[in-house]
Amino acid sequence: MQAIIDTFNERVGEIELYYDALKSLYDNKSLQNNDQKYYNDDFLKILKSNALLMIYNLVESTVMGGILEIYDELQQHGITYQQVRQEIQNIWFTFKFNEVYDKKAHYNSYREKAANIISSILKGETLVLDRKATNVSGNLDADKIRQVCNEHGITYQVNPDCRGGIVLNDVKEKRNNLAHGTQSFVECGRDYTVDDLVKIKDQTILFLQGILDGMKDYSDHQLYLSIT
Repeated sequence: MQAIIDTFNERVGEIELYYDALKSLYDNKSLQNNDQKYYNDDFLKILKSNALLMIYNLVESTVMGGILEIYDELQQHGITYQQVRQEIQNIWFTFKFNEVYDKKAHYNSYREKAANIISSILKGETLVLDRKATNVSGNLDADKIRQVCNEHGITYQVNPDCRGGIVLNDVKEKRNNLAHGTQSFVECGRDYTVDDLVKIKDQTILFLQGILDGMKDYSDHQLYLSIT
């Protein structure tokens, strides 16, 4: 789990650097005479919108990266279906079933997949999961992150100063608007002051730190294993 923690810290550093530059532009401290063409309202709004994209990227890479590290650990340790807690068994079964699920699929396709799943369990084959098993598809907010953790049996505590990660709802919405082209970068950026963005950044980082701590405890103590 240390790898994703290191990656998280590196990306937080990148975001802090970006925020420092953004605040400097707004303070008009770092501009030379030949840079004045960049100091206009629309350009600064675009920069503010991009800050939200960086925050969302941090959210998705952190949550996805943490879950995938847990999956890698299962595989590296040769963990089998019988060894893991009920939540992981459910995730693995759904993942395997979805590999063949199709409303138009032939009966024999399901029969063959069911036979393969049963065989894998009885033979004690190592569990193999990838990002498709996470049910994460570019729509991560605090509720979805809590759902992902609960589905894996991951417990966590978050700093009350992050207000339960409520700012992630807005980050997700704005990210989707920008990604789908329903809102321009200028339109999005005009909704926020630099202070607003700093609050969003700080609360998001606090929330993710709590989630990462929970994932690390889950991994370090092999809480993905069945208590029996």
